[in-house]
Amino acid sequence: SASNLFSMYHQFDRTSRSGPKAFVSEYAVTGKDAGTGSLLASLAEAAFLIGLEKNSDIVEMASYAPLFVNTNDRRWNPDAIVFNSSHLYGTPSYWVQRFFAESSGATLLTSTLKGNSTSLVASAISWENNGKDYIRIKAVNFGANSVNMKVLVTGLDPNVMRVTGSKKTVLTSTNVMDENSFSQPEKVVPHESLLEMAEEDMTVVLPPHSFSSFDLLKESAKIKMPISDSSSHQKTTTV
Repeated sequence: SASNLFSMYHQFDRTSRSGPKAFVSEYAVTGKDAGTGSLLASLAEAAFLIGLEKNSDIVEMASYAPLFVNTNDRRWNPDAIVFNSSHLYGTPSYWVQRFFAESSGATLLTSTLKGNSTSLVASAISWENNGKDYIRIKAVNFGANSVNMKVLVTGLDPNVMRVTGSKKTVLTSTNVMDENSFSQPEKVVPHESLLEMAEEDMTVVLPPHSFSSFDLLKESAKIKMPISDSSSHQKTTTV
């Protein structure tokens, strides 16, 4: 189920570092929670992938499966990419994979998610693109309420943080069981916008049932993320 896979993001935290490396083969949410490719399934998979990313010293490879399905010969649900003789679309699980495109070869940053939230998973990496260094913060809000997450990044020049190129990307939908289809191939896809920051501290809103990433130009790698439910009292939850 989606909740089971979400809870497995700590799966490799205590794995011995002196033994063999791990290959996580053919992971996916299946059954009722998955449908033929739901947002709910993709969020659980995103949280699980964040856990693998944070344990990449022991988990060397991972593969989502199945990758393709011909809609005229569907034998398994869900699949990442659905096609027929003339069209194709990616499921939400496919779009989750795209969020991790820069993870291979990136540097995992030391980060802390402070507070009590049991529905939030997050990580931070750094990588270089076109000669510029970036931090990418990824966060899954698996809960039904919006979360305010305050990101504290040390070592960033406030003037640099205003440049074009800092952006946020969010994958969510109005219903957690929403799926893409040939008639609505972009019902559940990531939406990108500019990220406006005035200082080193910024507060970002994580919508209910969402996967978000925040790309920042960076000079340092210490990050703290206190969070709160936007609909209730302040909580401090660490990536």
